[in-house]
Amino acid sequence: MRLLLAALTSLSFSAAVAQNHIGWLAPMPVANKMYGNLHPRITMDKFDNPIVVWGDENGKVWLSKWGGESFAPPISMGPDGGTVFTSSFAGPDIASRGDTVYLVYKQTPEDKSHIYLKHSYDDGKHFSIATEVDTKEDGITRFPTVTTDEDGNPYVAFMRCGKDFSGARWVVARSKDMGESFLRDTLGSIMNGGSACECSPAAYLASGSAGILLYRNNQNNLRNIWAGISSNGGVSFNNGIRVDSTEFNPESCPGSGPDGVIVGDTLYSVYMSGSQDGDLVYMTRIPLSNPSLTTNAITGTIPGIIMQNFPRIAGKGFAAAAVWTQTAGGNNQVCLSVTPDVTGGFPPKADTVADGVMLNADVALGGGYIYVVWEDQVTRSVMYRRGVYKLKHVAAPVAEEATSILINSDAGKHRFTVNKSDIVGCTLVDPEGHETELDVTYPRGPMICVVSTEEADPGRYTVKLEDKDGKIYTAHLDIKEKAVKEDKEEKE
Repeated sequence: MRLLLAALTSLSFSAAVAQNHIGWLAPMPVANKMYGNLHPRITMDKFDNPIVVWGDENGKVWLSKWGGESFAPPISMGPDGGTVFTSSFAGPDIASRGDTVYLVYKQTPEDKSHIYLKHSYDDGKHFSIATEVDTKEDGITRFPTVTTDEDGNPYVAFMRCGKDFSGARWVVARSKDMGESFLRDTLGSIMNGGSACECSPAAYLASGSAGILLYRNNQNNLRNIWAGISSNGGVSFNNGIRVDSTEFNPESCPGSGPDGVIVGDTLYSVYMSGSQDGDLVYMTRIPLSNPSLTTNAITGTIPGIIMQNFPRIAGKGFAAAAVWTQTAGGNNQVCLSVTPDVTGGFPPKADTVADGVMLNADVALGGGYIYVVWEDQVTRSVMYRRGVYKLKHVAAPVAEEATSILINSDAGKHRFTVNKSDIVGCTLVDPEGHETELDVTYPRGPMICVVSTEEADPGRYTVKLEDKDGKIYTAHLDIKEKAVKEDKEEKE
């Protein structure tokens, strides 16, 4: 993984002014209010279409897939003959990789039931029977969250504590067979000097050999965010670092957890914490190869904003979007900030996605859209809003150790070929440093990859090719206007 050296900058905020590169469509319900609205979570499938999961007041789990212009009618995910722990601050979770989708939940009652995972290998059309994640042990398990590694195997992080909720700690269970079974869980909340916060959910992130467990600690009621760090894919955790540099000592349990993304070799985490300025949403940047903190409030103190909470963050490449709720003038708002390059922080303006009474929200990026879902207490349904965005991909510096490679640009219109196996990604970088990702295929065998340039504008580009081991190869490519004109002549 590559170390990103750019520091986050101090940020300001104007809730009334939208970021001008997002074209928001009208808010719409994911489903009728009869299906409930608790704790919605969103992921993107391999076609960059959203999938949303949530719970209702009767302990049932619902899932809805994008149907082209709106969400399809929700599907009941059970459980059969039981109920699931679901509330505004915690509930079922979902993750995806390619056409594989994982759904995880905690069955009730908490002191007697287990955590279960269901998997789909056909993009969420059909799901398996439930697989038990937590091994039987005295005490309570709660608050499961799921993610995947690059191979599509799931990791489930969850809390273990005594039956009186004492001694709370976070563990991680991993699967080596795509969710068919789970190995015994391993302790992830280490080196924190106290117990975990017994009422706040967590997040688990996987990237290469790195595994990051983000959770809220409880050290004599000092409830800061910590990261348990694994360097062997979650097999064990041998390091921990305090992410939250504020001194948060709340009068009651906050019930609010962190979230994060890993970009290159750097962790970006978002969370709610308290200080003399009130409860605000913060972002912390930590290079994993040399852990040190850079922390900023995403918006800073804003007149009239008395509380921010429940932040979530989603990333795609270098782009990232953060969403949170805040209280202003007696109403709630769902707010979002987006950046094409998270290494430089978020811009000084954010969008107010919705006003009213809403408690929890989530966000996803993909296919040229931003999707925000939230728990709406006015309509009593899960609401969503879709924003069209034109984020230019900011070019990562071409690695100094990159190797030059020959490409055959005469292989045909709108494509070039490379006589090299194991190429998994191609990016065109224009003279201004903007990136365009291209499709890579091997239509005639494993040794010659074909790259389509049909979507690229005419110009001179640097080609960056990446193989499965992360090695970078570079070349230069001229895409000429002539090829476009020839296409038009053929159509005529």
